[in-house]
Amino acid sequence: MGFISYLCHRLFRLTVDITVLLMIFVLLPGIPPYVSFSSYEPQEFLPLEGPLTRNNVLDAADRIMDGKIVGPESIASRNPEEIFVSLHGGKILRIWGPRFDHFKIAASIGPGCDGPWQERMCGRPLGLRFAPDGRLLVADAYLGLFAVDVDTGEQEKLFDNLQEIDGLVPKIPNDLDVDAEGNIYWSDTSTVCSLDEGVIEYLSDPSGRILKFENKTKTNTVLVKNVHFANGVQLSPDQDFILFCETFKYRVMRYWLKGTKAGQTEVFVDRLPGIPDNIRDKEDGGYYVSLVIVPTDSSKKISAILARLPLVRKFALRLMAVTQSLFQFFSKIYPEFEQISSKVFHLEPLTGPELVANFSIVVELDADGNIINSLQGNSHKLGLISQTTKVGDYLFFGSPYKKYLGRLFVGPPPVIEVDGKGVKIKTENDTDKNEAEGLEPGVLKNEEDEPQVVENFNKKTVEEAQEGQVEEFVGVKVEENIPEEDEKLVKEKVTVEHTEALETESHKETKDEKEQEPLQQNTEWSDVPEEDIEVKTKENQKDDRDLKKEVGKEEL
Repeated sequence: MGFISYLCHRLFRLTVDITVLLMIFVLLPGIPPYVSFSSYEPQEFLPLEGPLTRNNVLDAADRIMDGKIVGPESIASRNPEEIFVSLHGGKILRIWGPRFDHFKIAASIGPGCDGPWQERMCGRPLGLRFAPDGRLLVADAYLGLFAVDVDTGEQEKLFDNLQEIDGLVPKIPNDLDVDAEGNIYWSDTSTVCSLDEGVIEYLSDPSGRILKFENKTKTNTVLVKNVHFANGVQLSPDQDFILFCETFKYRVMRYWLKGTKAGQTEVFVDRLPGIPDNIRDKEDGGYYVSLVIVPTDSSKKISAILARLPLVRKFALRLMAVTQSLFQFFSKIYPEFEQISSKVFHLEPLTGPELVANFSIVVELDADGNIINSLQGNSHKLGLISQTTKVGDYLFFGSPYKKYLGRLFVGPPPVIEVDGKGVKIKTENDTDKNEAEGLEPGVLKNEEDEPQVVENFNKKTVEEAQEGQVEEFVGVKVEENIPEEDEKLVKEKVTVEHTEALETESHKETKDEKEQEPLQQNTEWSDVPEEDIEVKTKENQKDDRDLKKEVGKEEL
């Protein structure tokens, strides 16, 4: 009994000693990070029902530039066959063509670096928008706001985020939008940490802001304070209010610029079933809100517990700060520790399968903030979606961490016309002729010149139309007697052949295209050896040929 009593006494004493040390560690002033912590009540997530009912729309999407780029966070466009994408590593990539299969580095925001662990040096462009003057506006998380002439590569630095605004330095310029007068509305995600320390903003009290950059005076004004990870920004069609995503409160807020509510902030939509990133307008009115993370049930419970326990969050951050300091010390002797140190506070580890559900969601809102629809799919197809933008007949999906750009065809369905005993396919490229012949998408025109509605392509429809004949129309060859192909395969076969024919037709070489072709052929990412991809950034700023190779460098 004496031994058991002694053992219990020692265990009790050890518990008390550890508790006292932990309390000192948590409460002792002067230990980084220097942020405040408060308890708050977490909101419940909306159930996946009604317009949020599970669907697989996104499973029909495909990937472009798969494995060749990293972190295509934001997308901007100035015409239906061209997009610009912000990439990890400080680059802006231009992709163009009817099938978006031509590419070129349009701009390099930062001076270059050795790898993602040095992203503070090489820059991290996030939000992109085209300004009224035709230049591309760029919000770089480390370097500030830029205006870039994407045709010449010339850049103007509009704001350096080392400058204070109302006594605080903006640490993470994130997203932006621009009004008709060239004034920029932008989000500063945090005033206490940089992007590679995003966990600090997540676990501490909110410090983000929404700001307005005056085009004429080149000055900034704070519109909204204390936003918990200020993120996507979108002006209303009438430019009378701005919407912004408050990421870690799972909601979209509205700030009124004009009218009787000018200067007021209100909830536009809340309790979103995931963490919102960027918000973009829809052509038919309303908005796309991309949920970059859809949390699992276990991660929801962890977040709810942490929300009510500020001292636990404080302890966690202080422990991480001490750990990072140790890695930084050892990196002076062993350089590989620099890479480990850069990941301690990074948000990317929070995107692991244990914390993120295996499906993706893009929420569609109407003009009043009501959820009217959602685009969902398996996250193994498209995951961690940061932005949804419609360009031409496609929806493009960005991601801050994935190595591809998502794309979903949302244009009108092809039109089949039976002309004699052959098959002819028409798309929007033939709009005028379609209207003249009374054809609408999804209409079959038979030999008696009578339109027939065709809801689906199928083997029987095509075989009946062919009747054993082989005909060629506008470069589309329909082969004889397609044997035993199911509905989906027939549709894919015919559509692909037509797309290739249109591609051939539309690529009549101009003088400029002839000059670019050898460069494009020599820089097909699938043909570039790994050792060429990993050439250092600073060595590749001499000309466009080397810059193209650099897109895949070190997975930046």
